[in-house]
Order: sequence, then structure tokens, then C-alpha cells
Amino acid sequence: MMHGSILWQNSLAPTKSPHSTDRISIPEGSYAQLSLPSGIHTQMPVSLSLPDHLAPDLTIVFVGINPGLRSAEVGHHYAGHSNRFWKLLSDAALVPEPLTYRDDERLPEWGLGLTNLVARPTAGIDGLTAEDYAAGRLALIGKIHRYRPRVVALLGITLYPVLFPLEPKQRGRKPGLQSVTIYDSRIVLLPNPSGRNAAYPYHSLLNAFRTLTPWARTFPK
Repeated sequence: MMHGSILWQNSLAPTKSPHSTDRISIPEGSYAQLSLPSGIHTQMPVSLSLPDHLAPDLTIVFVGINPGLRSAEVGHHYAGHSNRFWKLLSDAALVPEPLTYRDDERLPEWGLGLTNLVARPTAGIDGLTAEDYAAGRLALIGKIHRYRPRVVALLGITLYPVLFPLEPKQRGRKPGLQSVTIYDSRIVLLPNPSGRNAAYPYHSLLNAFRTLTPWARTFPK
């Protein structure tokens, strides 16, 4: 490990080819088991995971922790009723027009991409396991190696220690540009835009998202 960067090529190379597919296909009408807060499992007809929206030469790739139940149900990213992600994109001028979760597949048009650390949907991060995080970490590194975005934006402060376990522990890590990289991609840490994240009011979230402005495409007014 070098100061200020992580040489994933030497220490954490993906166990599968970075050119392998990252999507899971299941027959229409298949059922996935979802973890509920109470620990009770139920079955509902949803995709096992949401499709990534990735492409070569993206400027910014947003990485969520994992899909929520509503996003899994409707098949789109950040579809929770109180999630502020889509409004933040517009208000931070990262896209040229207001969007909703139904527009998620359009983001590569503006140099933006979407993926998650863990593909499995749950009602909250309490439903994730250490195995989920370990497998998701390797899969994400493989995607970054394949697509080489200029910036990886982590949507959740808790994502940082999962991706960089060798970094010194730091309480109260602040959002913004971090000193580490994955391959050549810069790392920007952002708060989770979920409406359940009461620690960050909207103006604080917006200020954090605006740290991405130097890498965003410019749009005619």
C-alpha cells in the first residue's frame, strides 16, 4: 500500500474476470427471498438484483450499499419514497433536467453510472452479512477495473471502511474527496441519501453532492 492510494492490483485482484457479466437474470415471475427487519423471511416477485448502469469512460459512478425492498420491487435504483438521490442530482447540476428513479438507465447519457456494493435487496443494512460485504467488495473492484470511471462516489459513510479495511480507523470521517484511489479512480465519499438518514439534512447532502461538480459534464442553460 502506498501513502494516499491503494494498489488493489497487487493485493486485492478480483477472483473472476472483470469482463464477466455483473447482472443476474431469472425467469419472469420467479421469487426472491428478502430479509425483513423482524428476521422473518417472505417471498415476493422481485428481481434478485437491480441491473447496473455502467459503460466505459464514465465520469462518475455512484455506488450504493445495496437495494432497498421498494427499489427491488419496482426494478429501479433509489426508488424509496423518501430517497433524495434524484433531486440531489438535479439540484447539484450533475444532470441537465429533473429525473426520477424511472430514468436510472439514462444516466450514462450524461457520464454517470450506478451500481451497488451488494446486489441482494434487504430492508436495511442490518440484513447484510460479512460474506455479503466481502463478495461485494471484490465484485466492485472488478467493475472499477473494467470501466475505469474518473470518480467513484460512495453513497454512505459506512462504505469506506468496507472498501478500505487497511486504512487507519477514523471516527467521524467527513464526506468529500478522499486521499485513496482504486486503480486510477478518485474516491468521493457522500452521505447516504436515504430519507432515514436523519444525520444529514438536505442542505448538507446538497453541499456534499456539489463536491462532484469539478468532474461533472457542463450543460447549456
